[in-house]
Amino acid sequence: MANLPLDYIWAALTIPRSPFFDLMYVAVGVFPCIAWLWFYLRQDKHPEPKSEILAVFFLGALITIPAVYIELFLTNDCRGLADSCSPGIFYQLGLPPLATLVVSNIIGIAFVEEFFKYAVVWLKEQSINGNWQLDEPLDFVMYMVISAMGFAAVENLLFLFLIPQIETAFIASLVRSVTAILVHALCSGILGYYMAMTFCHRDKKIRYLVGGIALVSLLHGLYDLSIIGSEENIEFLPAMLVLIALMGTLLYKKIEKLKGMKSVCDMKLK
Repeated sequence: MANLPLDYIWAALTIPRSPFFDLMYVAVGVFPCIAWLWFYLRQDKHPEPKSEILAVFFLGALITIPAVYIELFLTNDCRGLADSCSPGIFYQLGLPPLATLVVSNIIGIAFVEEFFKYAVVWLKEQSINGNWQLDEPLDFVMYMVISAMGFAAVENLLFLFLIPQIETAFIASLVRSVTAILVHALCSGILGYYMAMTFCHRDKKIRYLVGGIALVSLLHGLYDLSIIGSEENIEFLPAMLVLIALMGTLLYKKIEKLKGMKSVCDMKLK
């Protein structure tokens, strides 16, 4: 969404529609996120309380608002647009076009989104007094996926509201359910593994956390770049699909590892 000027997003959100069509857009936009959330929660043999799930999901949705504004501040692309458009910080640095594109997508978009999704779980589940619900390593993956699906739901709605026809929006949402929405779940799930490792290996806490955020930001950024490339050259499409498959395989292995660890880690903050 950060590749679109704020005026474009606001104009799309204010297109006159009937309440029925608004509800249809919401249903079409949110359903894929709920479906993926249900899929991942089934991996947890000790389900989290519904109140916790709802709280993290809505916090993930709410955090999308400041994330989008920061992304626009950093990466707003005004090339070919009106003079009133304010270019993002990265477009004011005078870097070569390719470097600007890479930095904008990996740092200005991917890192910002992954950090905000992580911040939701940190603020909600790692408060000063800790959270007794965090009683096994796999919980971090689950909470990160919940936060990601809340974030992805709002992002998907913002994208779909740019599409005037509900039929086209439905098709777009189906496509995004196995691309952008799935990537949010995969990246956040992988980061959840590294968050769990910070509790299991406290002497390497910073290394795991920084390394995890860097890894998922890179993966997410490469996915965004592959999407941009595929819009101009269809040959980038296989690369995007391979990247998603690799992320899925990586998360599957991480989940299996955490399941085997059971509750051997001290999950409480000291």
